[in-house]
Amino acid sequence: MKNAKELMLEYTAFSFREPKKAAEMFAEDGAFELPYLATFGLPTEYKGRDAIAGFFQSVLDIYPGFQFENTKVLIDTPDQVFAEFEASAVSSKTGRTVHQLFFSRLVAENGKIKLFREALNTFEVARANVRDSAGLF
Repeated sequence: MKNAKELMLEYTAFSFREPKKAAEMFAEDGAFELPYLATFGLPTEYKGRDAIAGFFQSVLDIYPGFQFENTKVLIDTPDQVFAEFEASAVSSKTGRTVHQLFFSRLVAENGKIKLFREALNTFEVARANVRDSAGLF
């Protein structure tokens, strides 16, 4: 059975290349949370494998080729891990490159992801995806 660190490293290695496979890493009632998406009026929680896979696919639709890299595990216990990782991708909406430094907490239960809570830079998301007629972005 995989511990939290093993799940984090596996998740960041391939998650957005294979949304359904990544969603299978979650417990049936597992949740993926991005609290700062509330800034855009978007849902902040995706619960269950189908919802999680759908969200991951929507990210790939906007950022084809999106992939995490440079994973650094900062806190490691058998059931929880906290890590930082990066991603750079080009927005299909604007052609702009987005670079993110994420930080995340993963809670493991019975070898599956029970909770994955992730934070991201919402300004960077807006800058990469919003066409700005005033030339600010």
